[in-house]
Amino acid sequence: MAKSQIKKESYVDKLADKIRALGQTYGINHVFSTFLELMALSLSAETDPTCPEERKKRREELEAGMEQAEATAYARMMALLYLAVREYDDDPTDILGTVYHELRLNNEWNGQFFTPDNISRLMVMITGLPPENDDDGVINVNEPACGSGTLVIGAVWAMKQKDFDYQSKTLFVAQDIDIRCVWMTYIQLCLYKVPAVVIHGNTLTVEEWSQWYTPYAIELLVRSKMATLPEVEALA
Repeated sequence: MAKSQIKKESYVDKLADKIRALGQTYGINHVFSTFLELMALSLSAETDPTCPEERKKRREELEAGMEQAEATAYARMMALLYLAVREYDDDPTDILGTVYHELRLNNEWNGQFFTPDNISRLMVMITGLPPENDDDGVINVNEPACGSGTLVIGAVWAMKQKDFDYQSKTLFVAQDIDIRCVWMTYIQLCLYKVPAVVIHGNTLTVEEWSQWYTPYAIELLVRSKMATLPEVEALA
């Protein structure tokens, strides 16, 4: 993501600083990964009816191994991310992708680089999203290698520019083989209030290991009668 899109002394900067500070003790890679997992589990346990107990149990296992100061630091990181998303609510931005690069984690995560926001937005506009003709149906947007979710966030940005009601007319399906990318995408799409299913899987081999439903995806699936999982259908 282009640095210029992140405001100086923003909550994004504060989040990165908080991760660096805890990373001096536990390692930045470990801290960032643990932060992602904790936040994804917390959101899912409270809002995703498909497997809340499993994710609540995993969250409790993580928290049980932490000292109080460490747990408090992670709670502050979560609060900072909430505040950062509020900063960019009208101009959706890949916050976690920015933090990832600011922390130089691409050197440790197999040289992964995430697409900058301005490039993602250009790519989305070239594809013609949102559609010009609105037939009141639900459209599906698929991202088979989502990374930190930047292309989906770019699509949401483009839809906002044209006042397209993506929350009731679009279901996003994002997938990645790296669970940390799944968590980044899921967290941001939850906080930006995007209807999305984020899949931990291999697009090429059609293997799937877990699915993460944002609460807005649940609402859309039930309302449009697109639900297929028994747990989701039970909400109707």
